[in-house]
Amino acid sequence: MGQTKKRHYDRYTLDFKLQAVRMANHPDVMSKAIAESLGIHPVMLYRWQMEHRKGDLKENNHMKPKKPSPKRRQQRIDPGVNKEAELLKANKRICELEKALANREEELDLLKKAQRFFAERKKRSSNSSRRTGSNTK
Repeated sequence: MGQTKKRHYDRYTLDFKLQAVRMANHPDVMSKAIAESLGIHPVMLYRWQMEHRKGDLKENNHMKPKKPSPKRRQQRIDPGVNKEAELLKANKRICELEKALANREEELDLLKKAQRFFAERKKRSSNSSRRTGSNTK
């Protein structure tokens, strides 16, 4: 028995197919020229155009990322590497929280100063109105 030679077929993504169809549907361009420039057979481009018109144009099953089998066990991750990454992440978060706390304390101090300023101003204005003897009755 003779051995059959395994054939290699090009596989194209859905984006590539849609782009080729859009270019081929342009009124001033011949589909054959588009097929030659993309390096595909004109019949393939015509087939993609027909499938696009029908709404059947889709991506090859071979191009889609495969999901891992549910029966297959997940790969084990070295716990030491995971702990170091978590520690770095936690340290970064601590630094961010410390900066936020410092900002809040600054804001609080500023508000306290403003409160004292306005309280003193109010005192002065009330004292000055008494001195002038103005009656508001």
